[in-house]
Amino acid sequence: MVSFEERIYELGRGALADQERQVAEVRGRGATLLAAGAVIASLLAKPVFHAGHPHGFWQVAGTVVGLLGCAGVLLFAVMLLRPYSLGFSVKTGATYRALWDQGILEQPMVDIALAEAFEERREQNAKVVKRLVWFLALALASLLLETIGLATAAALSS
Repeated sequence: MVSFEERIYELGRGALADQERQVAEVRGRGATLLAAGAVIASLLAKPVFHAGHPHGFWQVAGTVVGLLGCAGVLLFAVMLLRPYSLGFSVKTGATYRALWDQGILEQPMVDIALAEAFEERREQNAKVVKRLVWFLALALASLLLETIGLATAAALSS
């Protein structure tokens, strides 16, 4: 039977692993968003920018909204994909020395100390993870803005 301390250790390690999976999933969507933004722009660019178009207030407004959406997709995807200082493990050598220096050499204190280290690492990552999720939401909103703006301008120019 697993002891309480071992269970807490496993929960801490699992929570940190869940956070790592969440970051990988969110960041993995950045390339897809860039590709979708490029496809939308390439499909709608010709109808928007041909034969003197855009002209008139609504065509220009739709084009501007679409281009702002394009810029937003690019900006937020770059912010999503740029390197961040995140950690999803505990350095074993440093942890061993810290535990040795504190005189924590036996169970159950080793598991409790490691669980606290995992929790501390997760809390350090939390702000960046929230920021990444926010960038993903903004990139998705920008993709929607791009689609609506360019589709409106293309429809009005036909």
